[in-house]
Amino acid sequence: MAEKSFLYESVSEQLRHHIYQGSYHAGEKLPSVRELSRLFRVSVNTILQCFRQLEADGLIYRHPRTGVYVSHRLPGGSSAGSVVTPLFSMLPVEVSLSEEILRYMEPHVTQPMVRLGIAMPDPVIMPIERIMQTYRDITRSQAENVWQYIHPRGEERFIQQLTRRSLNYPVPMAEGDMLVTNGCMEAIELALRAVTRPGDTIAIETPTYYGSLLALEVMGRRALPIPTDATTGIDLNGLERALRQGRIAACLVSANAQNPLGSLMPAEAREKLAWLAARYNVPVIENDIWGDTVFGEPPPPVKAYDRDGMVIYCNSFSKTLMPGMRLGWISPGRFLHRVLELKQVSSITTASLPQLVMARLMETGFYYQHLRHLRALLEQQVSEIADLAKQYFPAGTRITSPAGGCVLWLELPDTIDCSRLYLEALANGIHVFPGQVFSPGPQHSNCLRLNAGSPASQDMEAAIRRLGVLCHQQLS
Repeated sequence: MAEKSFLYESVSEQLRHHIYQGSYHAGEKLPSVRELSRLFRVSVNTILQCFRQLEADGLIYRHPRTGVYVSHRLPGGSSAGSVVTPLFSMLPVEVSLSEEILRYMEPHVTQPMVRLGIAMPDPVIMPIERIMQTYRDITRSQAENVWQYIHPRGEERFIQQLTRRSLNYPVPMAEGDMLVTNGCMEAIELALRAVTRPGDTIAIETPTYYGSLLALEVMGRRALPIPTDATTGIDLNGLERALRQGRIAACLVSANAQNPLGSLMPAEAREKLAWLAARYNVPVIENDIWGDTVFGEPPPPVKAYDRDGMVIYCNSFSKTLMPGMRLGWISPGRFLHRVLELKQVSSITTASLPQLVMARLMETGFYYQHLRHLRALLEQQVSEIADLAKQYFPAGTRITSPAGGCVLWLELPDTIDCSRLYLEALANGIHVFPGQVFSPGPQHSNCLRLNAGSPASQDMEAAIRRLGVLCHQQLS
């Protein structure tokens, strides 16, 4: 396959040329993102991608709150196309977090407390009565269909509704490329089992969802963490350098409202990721569980650009409607036959009742009305809780601005130990999730993920204020 050029790469080469030609000197501040956006007549996201590429190549560095600067020592002599040593380790990591993760999760379900740990919209903002009424209607009117086994692929009406979601994609999904699963985690597990074996290395984002790390550990896979930006997602230049080595069996990524960063991969980067999967013959497993919560109108996933069947798409309704449904789906591309085999020997099929209920809610348009309402509520809650965190946490705390979902990622001053903060918060009736379980290596010990899925009530404000006090105590 011929090399494909992307707009941000073209702009990056122009900036690279100016830097090596001395238009910008060592240590000099570059124009702002918006200035460069106007200069090159491209989007802000394109310039952000350029900065990520140039930073990964060692030509620039970022200084918090002041801007982007030319590196004092340029790599590779004077050649604009020089090969640069990666700035992160290319060695895969054994994942061993299961006991730690389970210990951090347990208080959420066993103790009454302010729940800032598990990423989940609060039931108070969900249409529970409408869902339950639909359950009752389906069990009365379609009792035999509810009682019976159904085809391992899933209920036909439900699959039709799933495929219609992709009608405006550059590459729409087909009904024959759909398989219903018991939640998104079963979809991810099936994907991993279909395209990898024990001992294989999986490229992942860092930080990433701890459930993905737990799956890799249980299945005996190793992780290769790839740096991930809180705004634009996984570093595709770093990922491609790893792909060139030929030791990665698959990539596991989230393009929409990534957990825990809330990042949103630009459309051009999504297209390039699908292209990289085909170019290097390495499957991309896309976890899009937060995709429907992207504030505003969610963009198409990476799967929408998959012309070669190398992207395995995984999703569910656990975050947008009802976690107890355990209703997800997978679009496996060229790996459909193997995924179907694995589904039949693991759970045979998925319960028919949730599929019939969900088909009804989608056919009537209710689900899409609910999504518009949910996105607006989550955006408001995330903003309000971020404001509280800025008010009460120590100076120097960095808080992400997620593009969707309901979590905030906080990077606290370096001396704060969030595993200790977790215990102190628990003693005060507050459940949080420390950052070190979002990476397989010894990282993010001073980071914290907060769930903003609940309204910013007085109890919520009191809990965040108390967390801030506990942080200040560690600094004193």
